[in-house]
Amino acid sequence: MPTGELTLYVVPASHPCAAVEYALKRKGLAYRRVDLMPLWHVVHQRVRFGRRTVPGLALPTGEKVVGSRAILRVLDGLEPDPPLLPAGAADRARVEAAEAWGESVLQPLVRRVLWAAAQVSPDALTSYSEGADLPIPASLAVKSAPVVVRLERLLNRSTDEAVREDLAALAAHLDRADGYLAEGTIGGDPPNVADLQVASSLRLVMTLDDLRPAIEARPSGQLALRLFPEYPGRIPSGSVASA
Repeated sequence: MPTGELTLYVVPASHPCAAVEYALKRKGLAYRRVDLMPLWHVVHQRVRFGRRTVPGLALPTGEKVVGSRAILRVLDGLEPDPPLLPAGAADRARVEAAEAWGESVLQPLVRRVLWAAAQVSPDALTSYSEGADLPIPASLAVKSAPVVVRLERLLNRSTDEAVREDLAALAAHLDRADGYLAEGTIGGDPPNVADLQVASSLRLVMTLDDLRPAIEARPSGQLALRLFPEYPGRIPSGSVASA
């Protein structure tokens, strides 16, 4: 166990941040959470970590780690129990392949669809900061939401064409997630890094009322609800269809 406090920098409701927080809590590691505003986190993270993404983890030693995949491995080194990766080489390779897909394919898809829906319903954006300790008043966050959404869509390449393609491909991606569950790559106890990457992404996209029914009916949707039963944010029906 490390001595001293870990500091985790997050954007509220971020799916990779949720994956890391789950691991911290499951391992019983004490940490301080610092909430950053969407979009404004880009400057903070570049200055502090050298990369614009969250999550970022600062260790008592002064070491800084950014990105959920890297942080999860650091956490396994700090506290091996429960492990986030299987011991066997073959099992580990399967889990890491699923994790890579979750991070490189599913994570950005969810961001693109979410920000497009948020542009249709910008007032809903404040619901994603429920329980967070943001550095600005709620009234200012409400006023800035439309600007933040437009810039986040640019930053995440959430074009109308890309979102249409994402929605058309969503069923196939859910099939893949269900396949990982059926073969035992995810869904075991304790949850592994692939569980956390895939389930956190599915849980975030389930905050969209238009998409939740189709996802929660799936085995992978049930896994997401089991691992992340409480998740901030909700965008009302009609936002995805209009995006």
